[in-house]
Amino acid sequence: MTADRDLAEAILTAHAILRARPSIYDQPPQADSPLYFSPEQLQALLRNELVGVDHLASLPIRTRSKVAKTLVAGALGYSAPTSFARTQPRLPHVNADVYVQQSNNLQIWNAEVDAARRYIVIGLDHNEIVQSVRVIAGADLANFDTTGTLTRKYQASRRIDDGSALVNAYDTAHFVDVLEPVGDLRALRYMSPVSRPERSVVATIGAAFDALTTLVGSTYSDPGLTQERLRGEVIHRAACGALGLASYADNGQFPDILSQAIEVKLQLARTVDLGLELPSSDTPVASLDGRLDVRDVRYAIFYGERLDDVSFAITSLVMTSGAHFFDEYQQFGGKVSNSKIQLRLPDDFFV
Repeated sequence: MTADRDLAEAILTAHAILRARPSIYDQPPQADSPLYFSPEQLQALLRNELVGVDHLASLPIRTRSKVAKTLVAGALGYSAPTSFARTQPRLPHVNADVYVQQSNNLQIWNAEVDAARRYIVIGLDHNEIVQSVRVIAGADLANFDTTGTLTRKYQASRRIDDGSALVNAYDTAHFVDVLEPVGDLRALRYMSPVSRPERSVVATIGAAFDALTTLVGSTYSDPGLTQERLRGEVIHRAACGALGLASYADNGQFPDILSQAIEVKLQLARTVDLGLELPSSDTPVASLDGRLDVRDVRYAIFYGERLDDVSFAITSLVMTSGAHFFDEYQQFGGKVSNSKIQLRLPDDFFV
């Protein structure tokens, strides 16, 4: 099973860290380093080591935060410092911050949510015993902002509504160098949407566009006028099918179809929410182990219209690499400052 493999690989990495003895404050290693934990490996190991721990019970908040970071560092093979420096992130070698939650209201003080950073969220049950651990990239954590309190929130709209368009015919040079995409979608038939992209098992942006435009004109049941997330899931599922992937899966991370580095958006309105990072950003994507930057990700933006209260239809598709996003779109909106960010975690956050 994938979880078992992630745990086995994480244990090997923790042993390598024990031998090499890097500082928790060293620069994060590259994805091909024996000292690098993928997000899945981090989560598997921390769940294995911390679930059931009661060391965090009845502690003041500051003490609880320090003990939590100490537990995480020790579980990963690091020698925890006597006191933790106020670095950003708090655990630089892991590129991670640590939070302890007994409620669904995650509060982040005096710091922005960083799209490239990993957030280790430790969940406690009503007895203050660790019940689960979730590792999530900042770009995905930002999706839980329902109050508009994020320090940065970017939006854009299409310059001219001119039907379906492939903005750039070729992927970025960096994307091609790292993944060597192919035009034959038969190579994708055994790939899961949530697995990491593999060299030569990724569609070119042109081939992906050709496959996804087959959805234009399709009609789908509307899960409800206020159910934006569920409508997005309908198109996400359809996109996986159009690409010929082995199945549908979604683990709530950016980009939506991880194995193809494709972010899927459904637009029933002009304004496109872009979250924490501009598509043209050279920020490394945490869920892709930093191998690709945001600008390398392909954006599949489906435009639709409601036919009635129970259905909607896809009218066009715009597909673009992040690097070329603003060839087609115009950015607008400003920045909102707030010293405390509150994120409402869903009830199934730890599932």
